[in-house]
This record gives sequence, structure tokens and C-alpha cells, in this order.
Amino acid sequence: MNTCLVCSARDVEPEHFATEKHKKNSSLKQFALNKSQFVTNRKGVAAVFCDVKSSFGTEFGNKDGKIKISAKPNEKVEFTFLLSNESSMDDLLITYIQLVHKQFNFVMANNPFGAGSKPRLLAPRSKLSDKITVTFSSPNIGQYETPILFYFVKKDNNESVILMREMVVFVEGSQTVHDNIISPYERKGVWAKELIKSASSDRCDDMFQIPKNCKQIYATNLKLPEKASQREKDLSADIRKIFSIGITKENYIKFFHNVLWYEETIIRVNIKKYNMSGVQIVVQHSLHGTCYKLEVPGLGEKRPSLMLGDLLFIKPHNQNEVMFGAIVKEINDSEAIIGDLHPKFSQHYRAGALFDVRFFMSRVPLERMHHAVHAVFTEGHECRIFPKETNRVKQVKPIVNFFNPLVEGNLEQRCAVERIVSGTADTAPYLLHGPPGTGKTVTIVEAVLQLVLKDPSHRIMVCTDSNSAADHVATMLIKYAHMFKSDAWLLRANSKFRVWETLPECLVEYSNGSCRANFEPVDVEEFVTYNIVITTLSHAAKFARQSRSRGMAHHITHLFIDEAAQASEPACLIPVCGLLRPRATLVLAGDPHQLGPALAKEDRISNIDILGEKQHSRAVVFHGVLSKEQKIGKSPSYFNMLECEIVQLYVRRLVTVHNVINKYLYISSYFNMLECEIVQLYVRRLVTVHNVAMQDIGIVTPYIRQVYQIKKLLKEISYDKIEVGTVEAYQGKEKRIIIISTVRANCNLLDHDAKFQLGFLVDDKRFNVAITRAKAKVIIIGNPLCLEKDIKWRMYMQRCRELGTYHGFDSFSLGGETLETVVEDIVGTITPMLQNIKIAPKKRVRRKKTQKNQ
Repeated sequence: MNTCLVCSARDVEPEHFATEKHKKNSSLKQFALNKSQFVTNRKGVAAVFCDVKSSFGTEFGNKDGKIKISAKPNEKVEFTFLLSNESSMDDLLITYIQLVHKQFNFVMANNPFGAGSKPRLLAPRSKLSDKITVTFSSPNIGQYETPILFYFVKKDNNESVILMREMVVFVEGSQTVHDNIISPYERKGVWAKELIKSASSDRCDDMFQIPKNCKQIYATNLKLPEKASQREKDLSADIRKIFSIGITKENYIKFFHNVLWYEETIIRVNIKKYNMSGVQIVVQHSLHGTCYKLEVPGLGEKRPSLMLGDLLFIKPHNQNEVMFGAIVKEINDSEAIIGDLHPKFSQHYRAGALFDVRFFMSRVPLERMHHAVHAVFTEGHECRIFPKETNRVKQVKPIVNFFNPLVEGNLEQRCAVERIVSGTADTAPYLLHGPPGTGKTVTIVEAVLQLVLKDPSHRIMVCTDSNSAADHVATMLIKYAHMFKSDAWLLRANSKFRVWETLPECLVEYSNGSCRANFEPVDVEEFVTYNIVITTLSHAAKFARQSRSRGMAHHITHLFIDEAAQASEPACLIPVCGLLRPRATLVLAGDPHQLGPALAKEDRISNIDILGEKQHSRAVVFHGVLSKEQKIGKSPSYFNMLECEIVQLYVRRLVTVHNVINKYLYISSYFNMLECEIVQLYVRRLVTVHNVAMQDIGIVTPYIRQVYQIKKLLKEISYDKIEVGTVEAYQGKEKRIIIISTVRANCNLLDHDAKFQLGFLVDDKRFNVAITRAKAKVIIIGNPLCLEKDIKWRMYMQRCRELGTYHGFDSFSLGGETLETVVEDIVGTITPMLQNIKIAPKKRVRRKKTQKNQ
């Protein structure tokens, strides 16, 4: 089988390369590769000039043959082209002028040089008296592009000359910048002969360092160069063998140690792009002692993503003798306050001095996972990972009184709670999984309450992968606090370094702090007194370490991990191997069809789902408990799992697709200003016209840069209470109304298939998370030319067309033609153009070698 890079198709038969589809894509690719030959004027031969204006002013870009201008909705824009014969002796014939396609509202009326027209002679050093005019107008915000071709023939030798210009109109409410911004970072190595570690360096993260002989193997994606030693090649082959076999009882520890080292290597490589060179730092004195303020552009947008307590290295600029470790103490917008440098650093600091900075990932989370993996067998938890089948069936005791009547009335949820409380799974994990909105977290809450009621001596821990998910579970549990008398009923255990601004006010009295100033660390002796403790998987390691150092026995009787599919298996093992009793109950809840853990290089190893259907006695799949407002039909990724019927009334109200022809920009993440403007328009109408509360609106987008661009626009109109987040941030959350900005849609009708890039949203799990966050209505904003290349989006958008909830540009109604027909016409136009012109390959410019100073 072959891979066709032109059509972006894998495992194609040899016959594929003779198909019309491949020929079409090949023509489009050749056009893309060679169009630079047509976009500049031919010196001494022919030239094309353009004049265009709008209410925003004149054109702001005429680079690479692109004539760019901004205009308001419904505003008429007129492109006027002037043709000139630049030769001093040769006559030129103007034979043909045409738009490459007639879509996107570009109109060339009364074209005197259309098909079948008589060629016009253009004498040497003369200009065409007629003006070639193209008009444009559109009511829809978006980016519209159409090329125009000018065909000339030299009269004396019949040599063809073709020039091309691309007209680009940004239809927008207010003019914005549409050119890429240059990233301030560079991949310049920052190193020194001597490293002086931070004064508060924690030695606890040094036990499972990446083996030195494996670093190069991981960095080269397990593919060593030929010059590598035989020992390195053998080691690389052993690692590849471990990954190819997959998880077994015999290689379990080796497998995950290597996975974590591999992940760490990729993160280290990726973070190098944020190295800074020749920057200033400013000394300041604070509660943390002597610190330094460092300007970090993009920090507010998590590029780079720094957390309090993270490590970085700093050294004098252009000096490689010594480098110092520092700790991030405070983060304020684009500033990081760093401290805990060794006293010797003061000898190198002076006001105005320049320094080089290298950011470094905190190894603490990885070390915690390594410790957990290493302890699976020594602490007797192999039964959780490799459970044995048993014919012994525990009796399920029915529960008479439920806290939540909705759980009592739902057969699957009631069944799950009764089995968990009865301990039917024994030491194997009890699994709860199902689509969004099927009540997995509600079931966990009911089970926790029933366990405390059954026996107050139970010690229950609920862990999640994120603080937001932990806060959500805690908020649901405290609704029943008045039914329990204990003072030590529930603890929301937080890390000092969490984002305290997101802690719900209702949880303050159950938390070990409400901000960094009044944070109180929880000692393990206090920890064991609580009936219920809710924290993150990573933070649970602190209690495990204290318990281990003091020789205390594991005391957790029931461990619940919510949104378990979002966490990696080693992360889930942190509370298991550090705190859970050997015969205690483990419950995993989540949706394997939604997002898994965030990995630095997701394609390096086959994904390993932590959730799956196992024995009936310990697995419940929730099917049919969707609310009416969620019944939008069967999602392609859930197949026949949902027992729901399509209700015309609710679907018509639920889904709106607003398609906008647009492109994205890239700095350190993708963003799309035109989609931001559409989002702002929808938010205004929802709040002012439909009286929707801001806290009921959520905005989901795949890229962090788009998150901050939208936040900035909303803040300008005092709508900053609206929650904006990435797809990952919205896992497990719901809002009454969700607006989805798909962002990455940098494509047009002249792109071959491999150029259509959807990025994250082409992933089934991200698609599922994005479209299932809304309780009442979801509004999707994106470019149809790209979205419809993916079958999920194509099906989804077609359903919206049928229901009348599709707005904006429609690729299915291109002047009465189908998209495929339009593309075929375009190929028919450009193919002769490529065949008749002999295109010389570009000459490589060789740079002169500069002699090094001797």
C-alpha cells in the first residue's frame, strides 16, 4: 500500500494515481507550487497595476500578487486594473482576462476580454485605455479571495505571457491587523559549564531521571543515525520492542517508565523554542526575599506555560561559564517574578545587564508518576491492573433511601450505586462510562454519600485530573452537607500553586485556603480524619509521601477517579499506590470517546484507553439518560450507544452553524480574528436581545491563542464574565449556550486536499467534547471549505441545512453548482495554463561562506 501526500490519503492502491481525484489534486498542487511565477510583473514585457479603495482606506497589502483590503458588510468594493506593455519594441496582444472562479461575490461585468473576444493590440510602452473592473460585496463577515488571470501573447513569436493577481477582501465590522506577528522567542541554546542550582532546589524529583544512554534515542523518535554505536542501536531496538508488544504483566513497569521518559524528552525539546536571549531583569524585594522581574511575552496566553514553583535557568548574556537555577514565585500577565537564586548570582547582576533564559519543565508531576508505576507490584496493586476473572458473585444489597431522587428513578444509575456500595467488583476497578450528560458524576456523588452513611469510618477520596473537575464534584457534594453532623466531613485539598481565582466561593469553608496568602498546608494526620477528601491526582502524592515517610498504613477505603479517561494511567496510579488499601474499592468514571490525556507527542505510541467494558459485575455503560434538549441525533463517534430519537423542535432550536470564509494566523498558537468578531456579534445578541445571562454562555475553541483573543474582545465590551476555554478546559463542563470557534481553516477553493487542515477538531474525541457542552444551544463558527473535508463535520452540517439552522456562506450553493463542480471548473482553467508555460525551476541562492576569525 502507498500513501498519497497530494490527496492526503493512506493505504491507496496503485490505481489511485490514475484517478480523476488525484489528477485534480496534482493540478492544484502544481498551481500552488508555481503560482509565484505569475504574480510579479514581467520586467520589460508586461505589467498589471491595481487601484482599490473602501471606507477603511486604500489597500494595505500588495505582496506576492495579493491585493488586500478591508471593507464593511454590504459595502461595494471596486478593483480597477490597468495593463501596460513594458517592452520598448515588441507588440503585445491581450487575448484573455478571466476570474479563476466566479464565487465569493466577485463580479467582472462587461468584460471586453472574455472567451471568444477579439485580441487587442498593445503597442510598445503603452497602456490599455480600457479599465478592467471587478466589483465585490458581501453581507457576511469573512475573508474572500479570488484570483484573476491576464493572458498576453507576443505578436512576433507567439510567446505566451500570463500574469495573475489575487484579490483579497476582509469583510469586518472594524479594521484589524491581518498579517502574522513575529514570535519573540528563538531556538538558541542556553548552556554553561557550571550549573548552580536554586537555593530551594527540591531533591525529591531526581530519582527517576532519564537514563543518559536513552536521551538521544527518545530525542530522535527511536530512530538513531547510522553512526550510532551498536549498543545504542540494541537499546533502541529493545525500547521499540517494549512499545510494539504493549502492556503485559512482565513489562508493565518498563513500559511506563519508558513512556514517561519519552514524554519528558519531547517536552524538553519543545520548550526550547521559548529560550530568550539578551533580556533584562529588574531586581525587586518582596515577601519572597530578593527576586527579579522578567518580562515574558505571551505568558498570559500560556506560551510558554509557566506555573508557580516551576524551574528556569538564567545566565549572563554571551557568557558560558556559569548558569543559575531559579524558581517562579509570582506570575502577573506577561511578567514572571523569579527568586531563590543562589547568593552568588548577585555577583553577576547589575541594572541594565543582559541575560539568557532557558525555561525548564517541572519534573515533580513526572516523578510522582514514576514512583506510582514503580510501586504497583510492591504494594500489591497488580490486581487493579491485571484483574483475574472470578466466578464468585457478591450479593447486591438494595438501597432504600437515596439522596438524589433522579438517581433512584434511573435504573442504570441506581444499579451502579448499589454495586459500588456492595463492593461487587472486589479489588478490580469498577468502571462507569458513557456519553456526556448521562450522569456519571451524579452517580459518583450518590455513591460517596451512601458510603459515608453506611459507615462513618469509611475514608473516601475523590480525585480528578484538574482542579476545575475537582471543584465541580465538591460543589455537588456540599449540597448535602447539612445531612451530616461531622466537622471533618469533607475537605477540598488544594495545592498552594493552584489558580485561586477559579475556586468557587461556596467551597472556601471546605478548602485549605482561598488564596495564596491564607493557604494552609494539610498535614497527613489531619488528612486521615476526614470522611471525604477531594483533590487532584498529582496533589494526592503529597499525602502519599508524608504517609510513607512516617510509616503510616494506607487508609483510603474507597477511591473515585472522575474523568479518568482524561488522565494518563500513571497519573491515576498516584493515589492508588500511595494511599489506597490493598483490598479497597476503586471506581473509575469517564468517557473513553472524549479527550484522553494531553501528550507532547500523541502519535508516538498507540493510545491506551484506561476505560473499557469489562466484566458485567464491575462495568456499567450509561445509555439513555440524555435530557430532551440534548437529543440532536446519533453522533458519529458514539454509533448506536445513545438511545435517543431526533426531535425536530429541539434540534431546530439547538444547533446553529455560522460559516465564515476565513483564514488563521500563527504566532505560537493559532488564532483567527474574523471568527473572534463573529463570536463577539453572537455574544452581544444573546445578552442584549435574548437576555441570556453571561454565566450561561461558554465559548470553546481548540487553540489557546484564540482563547485570549476572544477574552480580549469580550473584555473591551465588559462581557468578561463569559467563560472562554480550550476544548480540554471544557471537558466535564456544561453551559446553557456554547459557541464553538473552530479557528484553523486556512484553505480555499484552489487548495489540494492535503492543504485542508482542521487540526485538533478533526479528532473524534475533541469533536465529541466540543459539540456536547451545550444544554440548550450550540453555535458553531468555521470555514465550510475545510470543515466539510471531514465526514463528521460534513454530516453534522448537512443535518443543520435540513433543519434550517445553517447561516453564512454555504459551500453547497455556489451559484447553483456543487463544490466539486466548481473545483473541476477551476482545474479546467489552470491546467492549460500550467501546460503551455515552461516554468524554470527556482535557482538556489548560495550564501557566501564567511571566514571565521583566526
